[in-house]
Amino acid sequence: MSAETKQSPAAQARSEMFLDWDDARDLAPILEKVRPFTMVPAESLIDLSRVARAALTYGIPGAFVECGVWRGGSSFLMAETLKRAGARDRKVWLFDSYEGLPAPKEIDGAKAFEYARNTDSPWYHDNCSASLEIVQRAADELGLGSYTEFVKGWFDQTLALNRDRIGPIAILRIDADWYDSVLCCLESLYDQVVEGGFVIFDDYYTFDGCAIAVHEFLGKRGLSHQIENVIGRWEGAEYCQSALFRKGGGTWRWLDQCYRTAQEVASVIPPGETLILADDGALGADLTIGRRAIPFIERDGQYWGPPPDGETAVRELERLRAAGANFMVFGWPALWWLDHYGELREHLNSTARRILENGRLAIFDLRF
Repeated sequence: MSAETKQSPAAQARSEMFLDWDDARDLAPILEKVRPFTMVPAESLIDLSRVARAALTYGIPGAFVECGVWRGGSSFLMAETLKRAGARDRKVWLFDSYEGLPAPKEIDGAKAFEYARNTDSPWYHDNCSASLEIVQRAADELGLGSYTEFVKGWFDQTLALNRDRIGPIAILRIDADWYDSVLCCLESLYDQVVEGGFVIFDDYYTFDGCAIAVHEFLGKRGLSHQIENVIGRWEGAEYCQSALFRKGGGTWRWLDQCYRTAQEVASVIPPGETLILADDGALGADLTIGRRAIPFIERDGQYWGPPPDGETAVRELERLRAAGANFMVFGWPALWWLDHYGELREHLNSTARRILENGRLAIFDLRF
């Protein structure tokens, strides 16, 4: 597969913007903005933000859908992401009864009944009830009204009826707590999640019914999606906070690693540049958004496998440098090449400048 990305100009510009998004500078104000409207912990919100930005960066098509929104904070985070990206081709759908949770059942586990009984808990919030009017008003006050679509009612009465209106789904976030509700969301909307899309479960590690519904659904369908977790911290200890899986196209952690690495590439290699990419054929376009990447070693633009020896590697490098490649990037699947091919390593050290090196990348500027 060729490593050169093929995106529309608008999509490429959007991708560049998100590669330049600095979490500490830009995400913190957004989290502060949505905090009054959500009980979701910070780590899960940050991960949701990264998932939304990855969907935009890599052109994963479809709506962002949340089932179970309370006061709307997680949906507002996704909507703010769309707003900042200028993405008018999709919306955030907010499905909720807007009347609180139904009663738990035995399958939902002891913690579910403990929650329902403990009405004085700071997490009870009137059984997670917030009226449609309150949530819509909050969206308007945050300037997100045009990016959101609200549907009121119980999931078994609203999800199937609105499938055609929603269309393809890039992110399906299920914050539905109980077994029946989670299973209804999956049975109603999973098939509309696109290849490479994401399904997120807020309550997978909190209520038994949620986890049972997820595994029952995947088992009946014979689906092998790998459940990945979001790690949070509480009083110095780590714990599993929420869960997700990616529908095909590799895991979220793999894509997230590629996304972080692409940010690092973008930080030192200008858009439009030609680079030589040594990645053992594993990364390609996910790593080099907005830049032309030539696989190393290549034949007719296709990855041809690792060099047979250091001398061949040096000769191929110089051929591509003479053809206009200004940078050479080693991704983590091929970092071992720098140890294995001593001639290549010494040649790069004497004829190029190493401008970035960490556990994911080594980048050389070939213009020196």
